[in-house]
Amino acid sequence: MTDDATYLDLHVHSSDGSDDAGGTVEGYLKWVAARRAHGMRFDGFVVTEHRHFDLDRDYSALAARYDAVVLRGVEVETDIGHVLVFGVTPAFLDRFDLTSVSLPYDEVFRVAWETGGVAVGAHGGRPRIGCVEHVDERGVTLEGVTVVEALNGGSNDYENGRAFDLVEARGLRAVGGSDAHFVSALGSCLTRFDRVIRTTDDLVAALRDPEARYEPMYLEDTKDGAERRPRPSGAPVALPSSSGQGSLGGDALEYDRTVIGREVKVGEFEVTRELIASFCAALDEQNPLYTDEAFAAQGPYGGIVAPPGIAQAVRMGPAPNPQVKFGNNGMMAGQRFEYYLPARPGDLIEGFAQVKAVYEKTGRSGRMVFVERRTRYANQHGEDVAAVETTSVQRETKPLDDGGSA
Repeated sequence: MTDDATYLDLHVHSSDGSDDAGGTVEGYLKWVAARRAHGMRFDGFVVTEHRHFDLDRDYSALAARYDAVVLRGVEVETDIGHVLVFGVTPAFLDRFDLTSVSLPYDEVFRVAWETGGVAVGAHGGRPRIGCVEHVDERGVTLEGVTVVEALNGGSNDYENGRAFDLVEARGLRAVGGSDAHFVSALGSCLTRFDRVIRTTDDLVAALRDPEARYEPMYLEDTKDGAERRPRPSGAPVALPSSSGQGSLGGDALEYDRTVIGREVKVGEFEVTRELIASFCAALDEQNPLYTDEAFAAQGPYGGIVAPPGIAQAVRMGPAPNPQVKFGNNGMMAGQRFEYYLPARPGDLIEGFAQVKAVYEKTGRSGRMVFVERRTRYANQHGEDVAAVETTSVQRETKPLDDGGSA
């Protein structure tokens, strides 16, 4: 650290304690060094494993080799979503079964404080596992909550915007973290403290101090001379109806802009061994990681996992309808798949769909309107397993006649 400011990623998962993570602590430290070499300010991170905290684990010697800070916390699951706890003590651990997925949030925040630590609402704007939804739909008061992770690397801009809106409305403090499970995601979002943070005690003291200055930010914005990205918005996205290609002719494009960026749950399914077997049989898939229990037990996941495309084989409901008032003919224009984590037998997968964008272009056949949709699939821990983005196109066609064409 070259001045009194400290840049820390407060939300990281490693292969040491999170079975859905592929990044090692040393791999993360090497990534810190690489980001520094590209001119970014990055001092370290906090390992926050899911539902598990080992009091005897210590990364200080490893961190010293990279001149970095590696602290430890835990991510627990409560009745208002996931919560990060820093300054975990034996007294805190004695009060809770960390493996529970519905701990009472008010007790978690209160006991964390009373035992010398601090609790932070994780990925506040995320559906189901963030606190915003519980405030909006259940009227939760957020008693004892003072800090929320408003900038989360695993959340989209709309979700992060909702968290920022909550922070402002309730007079809370905001922090940032990447929610990294793999090395390349580390530091995408982090927190800048206007003081030196070297130990867990330093971190807890800063988060508990109402006079302390800290703010969430993007890693790219830490470079000298970087123009800060604007704070995400939780308001409906009013995208321009033109792709910037000039006048496309015809009336202004009409559609429901209030649905843009808003995510809705469209279904769920359980991953079972029977579902995996039938999926593999249908595709003649013979990879032993999906079909052979004994082989898979010795593999990288410690057991059978589902093939990556299994989520797309289950019928889900539709994304919100933007009600585009154009065209009498539609077709699929492309799909893109992303796979993040393996789905395992026993996982409950939920689908969340949104309309990302509506825009228009002109082609040889005239004016065309494109609609981009995204469906992400999350497991019962709120971790994204996969996502699919689809683009459809609508256009006007004329009926054939003796001298005309479509």
